[in-house]
Amino acid sequence: MDTMSSGVSRRRARFDYRIGVVTHVPHWQGEHGVPLAYEPYVREMEIWAGLFREVEICAPRAEGPLRGNQAAYQAPNIRWHPVDYSMGYGTRAQMRRAAQLPGLLLALNRLVRQSDIVLLRAPGHPALFARVLADARGVRHITKWAGFFGDFPGERIPARIERALARRSRGPVLIYGPAAQSHLVSFPPALMSVAELERGAVLAQRRAWNPPWRILSVGRLLNVKGFDLALRGLGRLRVLDPDLAWAFTLIGDGPEAEALRQLAVDVGIADRVHFAGAQNFGVVQERYAEAHAVIMPGVVEGWPKIIAEAWAHAAVPVAARAGLVPWIIGDGGAGVIFDPTPDGLGIALRELLSSPTRMRALSARGPACAAELSLESFTSRLERVLVDECGLS
Repeated sequence: MDTMSSGVSRRRARFDYRIGVVTHVPHWQGEHGVPLAYEPYVREMEIWAGLFREVEICAPRAEGPLRGNQAAYQAPNIRWHPVDYSMGYGTRAQMRRAAQLPGLLLALNRLVRQSDIVLLRAPGHPALFARVLADARGVRHITKWAGFFGDFPGERIPARIERALARRSRGPVLIYGPAAQSHLVSFPPALMSVAELERGAVLAQRRAWNPPWRILSVGRLLNVKGFDLALRGLGRLRVLDPDLAWAFTLIGDGPEAEALRQLAVDVGIADRVHFAGAQNFGVVQERYAEAHAVIMPGVVEGWPKIIAEAWAHAAVPVAARAGLVPWIIGDGGAGVIFDPTPDGLGIALRELLSSPTRMRALSARGPACAAELSLESFTSRLERVLVDECGLS
């Protein structure tokens, strides 16, 4: 059954259109039928809901019990259209997806047919199929590429196909980083509201600048996130400087949780590592404001929010040299870039934590970098794209 976030389906909006959203983000059915999904995604969808009359979302029904950092839609004009399409891993999940594909295609075709414009949240199987359907029907669309818009080792074949199609897209494609074609739009992610940025700055003023140095990482515990590299790098840090006092907190859950716990034991740092599990954004803000350094170890990220969230709380991002990281951090000294090896991370952390003066100087530059990434800025930038690139009036 389709599920509304409240009983009201029509409202005054900037654009008097129905937008169909296609995403692979799993949704749970919460209390009173209200859908729940990954909180950062929900926060962004609330922005789209503030601009359009109706927002119809085709998203897979989550498998298993509620897990991770999930939030409910608040906008009254959002309607979720559940579809069964497994987002699991392994051979069994692939077999389920093959059996469920006809149902997904029917749901996507219905959504595209009934929409004035379609938002394709890529990369992902649903967006790939919906792009083909929208082009076949001549329905205008806009793509939000939520990842690194470039080749990388180990990339899945469907994502490569999807990017090739996006490069020849009839509609604008919002990407992280520089845009090399006229229909590609360089578009940083939504981060936090102005009020949340202000709260982050206030919380950061409480930080104590003395050891033990507090180190943080945040994200889903998946292979692609590189948290094994973070733990191995911290293991090297302990070997390089056994007397340096520090503690590491990892916020998030996912299928790699147990393997990462065992790895912390194997590299000899289990006594300094705290696995905090999934937390809501309010709690995460508190942890950012306590941290001195925030490790972003992923090498296939798009525009890593963890860097911007570190900036917002005056913590120093320590990020792997890959993808857009050199472009994001740049030459302005708004963070530390390390070679994505355990030695590279261990050396970078030792140099940073051994120089409190340098650490504080880097910390002070972060809030100004985060100021341009507010939800309000995202909204105004998005509105301009919808008018100038999509022709909405």
